[in-house]
Amino acid sequence: MNGTGAGNRSRNLVGAGAAALLVLLAVAVTVGEREPVVVVGDKAPMTTVGGTAPGAGPRLTITEARNTYYIPRYHATPESEPGEYRIALKVGGSQSVKNVKVTIDLSVLKGRASVGWVNKPYKCTLAKWVMTCPLGTIGNGEGAVFTPFALKPEPGAAPGRGGAMNITVTSDNAPTVRHATQVIVGAPLLTARQDPERTGVEPNSEVPLTPAFGNKGDTDVNDGITVFVRAEEATLRPLHSNCRYDKAVAPTKAQCDFPGPLKAGTAYETATPLKAVADATAMHGHLYYAVFRAHDTLGDTLLPASAPRGSGAPLGLRPVDGGGSDFTWSRQWPSDMSTGELAFDTSQINDLQAIGFTIKGKVGQVVEAQVPYPRNFYSGDMLVTLPEGVSLVTVKPGEHPSEVVYCRPGETASGPVKCYGPEVGGTWLRVRIDKRVEGAKGSVHADSDPATDPNQENNTAPITVEYTG
Repeated sequence: MNGTGAGNRSRNLVGAGAAALLVLLAVAVTVGEREPVVVVGDKAPMTTVGGTAPGAGPRLTITEARNTYYIPRYHATPESEPGEYRIALKVGGSQSVKNVKVTIDLSVLKGRASVGWVNKPYKCTLAKWVMTCPLGTIGNGEGAVFTPFALKPEPGAAPGRGGAMNITVTSDNAPTVRHATQVIVGAPLLTARQDPERTGVEPNSEVPLTPAFGNKGDTDVNDGITVFVRAEEATLRPLHSNCRYDKAVAPTKAQCDFPGPLKAGTAYETATPLKAVADATAMHGHLYYAVFRAHDTLGDTLLPASAPRGSGAPLGLRPVDGGGSDFTWSRQWPSDMSTGELAFDTSQINDLQAIGFTIKGKVGQVVEAQVPYPRNFYSGDMLVTLPEGVSLVTVKPGEHPSEVVYCRPGETASGPVKCYGPEVGGTWLRVRIDKRVEGAKGSVHADSDPATDPNQENNTAPITVEYTG
């Protein structure tokens, strides 16, 4: 992006743990080294924490900062690393905010953890347990997201609450904002049960998912637990009043909240399964879920309070044995969350399904369209019958990049065009729109073996024409 201050010093990235979770939740991220992030746009804050009531001028908001930060007890194991600590800021109002500076009082960490890494690319410095990160000017509607430090637990630290780590954000022309993070020595270790893959699921049938989670750490989670579910090649039934859904009808995401505590050494599963329905065209579906401490979630990756709720009874929990190897923790974000997945294959994994497309352009114009490969298509020709009023333009070898494949004439002048696939880069169709024919339709067809693909009707899909002038 173009800009000054925090903007032109940054590259897009998030930490490894956040990246893994955002991918699961289908949020696009770009991962790099531990450096700053700039977020541009007018998305509402994830969480508003601290600060003074804004006036008419510019204002700063802390949109992300942990409410509770667990410092695992010292162990020479991967799960002893504290989770990533990120700070996100957002500028609102009508002006840029100048000379933004983040100051973090880390004195609560004395005897509990040491600072093993300081974000020098973001010009953070540490002096006598006070960290300062000068961000410069942040434009209106922009923001900054960065990881200021990484910690290492100290041996012998007394377990329990240690006090507050205080963040203060100042600037030349916006009210000061503050946030306090409670530091606890000791950490929960959230786990999720891993389900075996299911096969032979019938399209349009129910696929039950029973999320299960536990705490293999040494510290209780005293606040609630959130389970976030995302369906691929399936939809969810909005049945439970303590779950929010991304849509009232045929949702694909659900967020279910449960009260705490989740004591160390305990595990639970949902008292009844969450019900998903495999899509009519489903072949290889997935039901993903992530388990969080409700007190600290990735705000805007989850569902807003206004999202529709289920209409039935609340989804309950029942205790289970979480000590087995099927309850695993996330190595990328060990203390704070874990993820589970139910993968399923349907009975139509050998069903070839053609995908239609549209040819767009003006009469007299030569245009191109990419011919989509049918689902479950491996090799061979796709046969394209052109709509009335559209004719093939042959692309000779050498007239296009070698990695691009174009459709070629068929066996006869009046027969279907042959389009080979699949190929890297796709298969392209070059045609001329000779005349306007309202309602003109063609088709794309691919062959499959009826012995393994008894549904031959969906081997053919329509081609339409959209006249742009």
